[in-house]
Amino acid sequence: MRSGGLKRLGLVSGLLAGALALSACSTVGGDQPQQAGQDGGQNASLATKLIMGTPNPPPLSEPVDTQIKRDCPPVDVLDGAAAFRAYATPGSADPFDIRYQASIADTARECSSLGVEAAIRVGVTGRVILGPKGSPGSFRLPLRIAVVDEKGVPVYSRMHPIDVTVPAGQTQADFPHIEDGVVVPIPANRFRGWKIMVGYDPSGATQTRASRAR
Repeated sequence: MRSGGLKRLGLVSGLLAGALALSACSTVGGDQPQQAGQDGGQNASLATKLIMGTPNPPPLSEPVDTQIKRDCPPVDVLDGAAAFRAYATPGSADPFDIRYQASIADTARECSSLGVEAAIRVGVTGRVILGPKGSPGSFRLPLRIAVVDEKGVPVYSRMHPIDVTVPAGQTQADFPHIEDGVVVPIPANRFRGWKIMVGYDPSGATQTRASRAR
């Protein structure tokens, strides 16, 4: 599910501004880099613009390896992992006890050939909204990015702690993240059935808190 407010968003001072709506969908529709090449970037998704490094990218030039870009695995948001909630009371599930909630709003990816391996850049944008027990401050989100093969076996998996600050006087903040360190072997089936999975990993949040405590 994509918010209509995404059409008005741009990158400003390294953060996103505008109206990204909370989403609990299992898929996000920003993963269409070919569209940017067709219309000069006018209708490209926010995450696509993010990984290209400019809010108004020029038309894509002919890539060195057009096939690897065509075969680049699609991005999917893991079921149940599109949102992350932090509560004031450990173990609570009371919606009135929520400190903040984070969502994934948009995704994009781009593949390039390294010979026998492929380098994958993954862009994710999202939003943090304060809950009834929340207050402005800095929050750490446990974002996981993984690549799975046609059998669902992880080929790459890494948890990325994303630090987001909600400024004083505000109740929400948008965030961008680019992961460009994903390198996987190019399989004989040219990524048929492969997927790039993104989502919030609550176990990563637990590990981060334990590490800070130590």
